Amino acid sequence: MPEIKHIVVLMLENRSFDHMVGFLQAPDYDIDGVDGTQFNRDSTGEPVKVSSDASFSGDYDPDVAHDFVNVTQQIFGTPNPPPRAVPDMSGFVTSYGVVSGSVPKSHRVMKCFDPKKVPVISTLAQQFALCTRWFSSVPGPTLPNRAYVHGATSVGHVDMTVNWWKETKTVYELLVDHGFTAKIYYTDSTITLTYGGMLARQAQFFIPDINQFFFDCKKNNLPDYCFLEPRFNASSGSSPMAANDQHPDHDVSEGEQLILDVYNAIRSNPDTWDSTLLVIVYDEHGGLYDHVPPPSAITPDGITSGGPFFAFDRLGVRVPAILVSPYIDAGTIVNDKIFDHTSVISTARKVFIKQGWEDTFLTQRDRFAQTFESVLTRSTPRDRKAVDPTKFHRLQLAAHPDTVAQRALVQANKPLTEHQQALATVMFSARAATMTQGEAVAAHTKVKKAVHATKTGTGAGS
Repeated sequence: MPEIKHIVVLMLENRSFDHMVGFLQAPDYDIDGVDGTQFNRDSTGEPVKVSSDASFSGDYDPDVAHDFVNVTQQIFGTPNPPPRAVPDMSGFVTSYGVVSGSVPKSHRVMKCFDPKKVPVISTLAQQFALCTRWFSSVPGPTLPNRAYVHGATSVGHVDMTVNWWKETKTVYELLVDHGFTAKIYYTDSTITLTYGGMLARQAQFFIPDINQFFFDCKKNNLPDYCFLEPRFNASSGSSPMAANDQHPDHDVSEGEQLILDVYNAIRSNPDTWDSTLLVIVYDEHGGLYDHVPPPSAITPDGITSGGPFFAFDRLGVRVPAILVSPYIDAGTIVNDKIFDHTSVISTARKVFIKQGWEDTFLTQRDRFAQTFESVLTRSTPRDRKAVDPTKFHRLQLAAHPDTVAQRALVQANKPLTEHQQALATVMFSARAATMTQGEAVAAHTKVKKAVHATKTGTGAGS
C-alpha cells in the first residue's frame, strides 16, 4: 500500500445513500442503488415509488423526522417492532406522513437525485471509490452519530443530548498521544467542544476557521488526521454565506460546492495530493429513503439507552461514503465490507499507529470495525488534474433562480432547527430556541473568540 501521510474526513448532514447516489446504478456500475421500482406505501396503502426528481431545497418543510423512534418505524414499518423483527425499510413514507400531516408531502421522502443534478459527488463516486455498505452508527439523529466518528460511542445516548461526550476519549487524543497530529477545522460549531479532554488541550486539536484548511493544503502542511465540519448556519450582513452542510432543507448545491472546494484544495499541491486519503461521508440519513436493511453491530461499551431502550447492537440507515485518493482506480466499488463511522477511527489507527494498532482502540466498536485502506491498490498516483467536476457544477449553479447571496439571506432569517439549536447549546445556551441562523452565527463567532486562545495562519501541521 502507498504511504498515506494524511487522512481528511468531511462529514456532511442527513442524506441517505439512495437519495444522493442511488440513481448512479447501471448495468456496468452495480452499486445496489435504485432503478425506479423500489417503493413504500403511504397511509392510504398506495405504493410510492422512488423518483429522480429531488430538488436542491424546498422538498422537506417540515424537516423529515430522524429521531430513534421514527427511524425505527422507517426501518421496520412500525415504531414498536417485535423481538427479532426483520427490517424491511417500509416505513419512510408513513413516518413523514405523520410528521408533515400530509399524504402528498409524505411521498417526498422517496425523491432521489438525478446524478446530473449533483455532479460533484456523482463524479467523485464514479472516478474513485464508492462504499455501498457504509451505515450510520446509530439508527437515530445527528449528534449520537457524530459522537461515533469522534469517540466510537455515544455513551448510551440515541437522542440530541448535548454535553455528555466529555465522558469518553476521542480519536484525536489517541493519535496525539501516539505522536501524531490531529485537528478539527470548523466554522460555526462542533460537538467536540463538549469533550473535556480535548478542550483541556484545545490548542492541539481545534482550528476555528475552515479557511485554514485550504491554506494548509496549498502549503502541504496538513495534520496527519483532520476532520472538517461544514457550515451549519447561514450568515447575513454585507457578505452573506449560505449553510453548506446539506441538512434538509438547506440547498444541496452549497454542499456540492464545499465538497468541490475540499477536493480542489487537496489537489492544489502535488505533494498533498500524493499523500492524502479523503473520506466524504454523511452522519445519518435524515429520514430519507434507502432500501438496504442495516445489519447488526458490535455493542461498543455495554452501555444501553434507557429511553427508549437500545443496546447499540444494530447500525443505522445506509449513507453515501466516497474515498478519494490518487492511488484508487476509477470505478472502484467497495461492496464486500460493512463500514460504519468507527471505520474511520479503525483505519486511522491502522494507517498511523501501525505496530500494535489492533490493541490500541477506543471501544469494542472501533476495535472490530472494518478498515478501508485496502482500496488504495495503485502503485503510482493518478494525475491530480485528470478529474475535475467544476464545469458541471457551475452549470447546475447557473440553473438556480436565485443567487448564492439571496439564498443565504433567506436561510439566515429562518429559525433554528432542532439540530442547530443543539449545536448552539454546545457553544451557548441563551436564546437558542428563539434565534435565527444569522443571529446564531454572530453568537458562535463571539464564543469562538472567547474559547480559543490560539490564532490560525501558521499552519495546522506545525
